[in-house]
Amino acid sequence: MKLQKQSSRKKSDLNYDKYTKWTIVVPQDRIKQLGWTEGMELDESIDKNYLIIKPLDKSKLNNEKEDSNYEQFKKSIKNLLERYPIRGLSWTQIRDKLNYPQVVPNNIWVRRLQKEIGLIRIKKDKETLWRLENDTIYTIGYEGIKIEDFVKRLKSANIQQLIDLREIALSRKNGFSKTILSDKLDKAGINYRHYSQLGSPKTIRHQLHTDWNYEKFFKAYKEIVKGKGIQQRIEDVEKNAKSKKTVLLCFEKDYKTCHRRIIAEELKKRGWKVSHL
Repeated sequence: MKLQKQSSRKKSDLNYDKYTKWTIVVPQDRIKQLGWTEGMELDESIDKNYLIIKPLDKSKLNNEKEDSNYEQFKKSIKNLLERYPIRGLSWTQIRDKLNYPQVVPNNIWVRRLQKEIGLIRIKKDKETLWRLENDTIYTIGYEGIKIEDFVKRLKSANIQQLIDLREIALSRKNGFSKTILSDKLDKAGINYRHYSQLGSPKTIRHQLHTDWNYEKFFKAYKEIVKGKGIQQRIEDVEKNAKSKKTVLLCFEKDYKTCHRRIIAEELKKRGWKVSHL
């Protein structure tokens, strides 16, 4: 067995090395012993100081091709669904927009999308809609705003669900007590939930109204948030917010003076983005 050097240029040519090839001459008996045939595709790799040559594993090539196709599929689906974050799209709509020939999607790929890009599929009427999990939770205060304008603001932001963070969902402000508020939101197509456990307890609220010491108030509420029951409720907020664009409600217009700020900080620690309307 010999290693030979071949070139289509003369050694005096400056581009000699560029056009040089190295050839390994393998004895005929070795070729027969290996069962190799002319034109067979070979694969090579280096292991320390050894060159390893073996027949090309076509199944590996097929897997690499499938992985490449899947990555392109994932990218296309993600980019498309990001343009329809609220309603989502059915597979038929996705197929038509991306010019896919498949009548039904590859179930293995769908399961991978669920893990890798947060794909969720929601049955609505007779359709199954594809959407990406929400990664943003919003907050809002109703101080200084009329109920009609409040609902319009939620609609313009495409809010689908409101979670009330008040311990007691009553208000002197017209339209913001629990029963009336939930009714108006329902008519606007917005889901209402009341998580009283996430409200600031009466004791620390009253103390704040006595000394107006916000630093002391927030410190006390942070300790309350550490409780197992409160942590479980925050997990419920996350669960609900994944499939619906969600806003957290309390009274104060400025979130910096409201206990919802602490809930927002907790959600950020868990990987959520938080935006204040």
